[in-house]
Amino acid sequence: MDLLCPLFFCYNGECKLGGTTVTYNKILKQRRQALQLSIQDISSQTRLAPNYIQALEENHLEVFQGDVSFIRYFVQAYCEAIGVNYAAISDEVETVLAAYSRQYAAYTQTQEPQAAPKAEKAAPAAQKKRTTTKAKSKKNKNLSKNKLVRSIQKMNRSKHAHVYQLIACGVVVVLFLSIVNAGLSYRTNKRLAQEEAQRQTEIKQKEKETAQLANQKKTSDSESSKTVKLKASDKDNNVYEVSGIVGHSDEVTVTVTLPEDSTVAVYKDDELITDDADKVYSGTFKQTFKVEDACLIQVEIGTYSNNKIRLNGKSVSFSKANWTEGTSAVLYFDILDKNGKSSEKDTDSSTTDSSQDESADTSYDASYDQSYDASYGTGEDYTGETY
Repeated sequence: MDLLCPLFFCYNGECKLGGTTVTYNKILKQRRQALQLSIQDISSQTRLAPNYIQALEENHLEVFQGDVSFIRYFVQAYCEAIGVNYAAISDEVETVLAAYSRQYAAYTQTQEPQAAPKAEKAAPAAQKKRTTTKAKSKKNKNLSKNKLVRSIQKMNRSKHAHVYQLIACGVVVVLFLSIVNAGLSYRTNKRLAQEEAQRQTEIKQKEKETAQLANQKKTSDSESSKTVKLKASDKDNNVYEVSGIVGHSDEVTVTVTLPEDSTVAVYKDDELITDDADKVYSGTFKQTFKVEDACLIQVEIGTYSNNKIRLNGKSVSFSKANWTEGTSAVLYFDILDKNGKSSEKDTDSSTTDSSQDESADTSYDASYDQSYDASYGTGEDYTGETY
């Protein structure tokens, strides 16, 4: 048993609706209504005219004018649109179509004109009179026919003239639209060409400005590299004095190549100026920052692997004298001000003052010890006895 929908069942070519036998056209109609679809909805899905759908549902097959193959295709399309199994109702459809085909063939045969019976041979006098009457009638018919032909020809000429007028109007309209379209296309192409030329000009101008900025940056970096001077103040501990930055470019650019991924941290007077001290970089690390006065720059490389280090384009060597493998590599850059003074001058002066104080204390202690030794160095007490 084939399931057509929740309500329709077919068994041995007989379709039933809830136990009641129904024809296939009623099955289609009731199935459509059960789905709450209109004839127009089915027409939109199947691309078939609504009047054909209605004729099929009402079993008015005469509107199809004997085209059985079209009816069969129509039913299949209808079944597919509403989810009915065509195979289950195909036997009934073929039976109905065969009966309809026979009826349509019999109907067309009855519509064919039958040959008129031959008249009996009339008497000679009656035949002559009939011949004269027939000749007059024929002449009158010919006159009427000629008049009708002339009228028809006149009407045809009038119709042809009207058709020619319509064709001429159509040609004029097409030519007018072509001219308008050509004008619009010309204006559009001209506008697009102007916009493209303007865009190319802007692109060239931007490229020129970019090249100028790049040249200025290159020149600035070159001049900065020329003015910057590096001097190793403590090479074993990687301490450098840097002059020629403050009062010139006022910028410091630190570049570190990283053969292996590593953290890189940059400090300015013990203040972290990179994003994150634990951030891992790969390839090349580069950072530029402003310096307006003397300061101490500290560069710390988490994993040292023969990195190439540059400060404002100047190559800096890393000494491994006091470095332990597996620890961070640290370099110190003492940025001097425009007068060549270090940021640690206060510390140096305080260190000098402290040294002087210590020297004074030492001198005092030494004089005290000498006077003590002069007074009591014999080891004798107040009785004069020797210890």
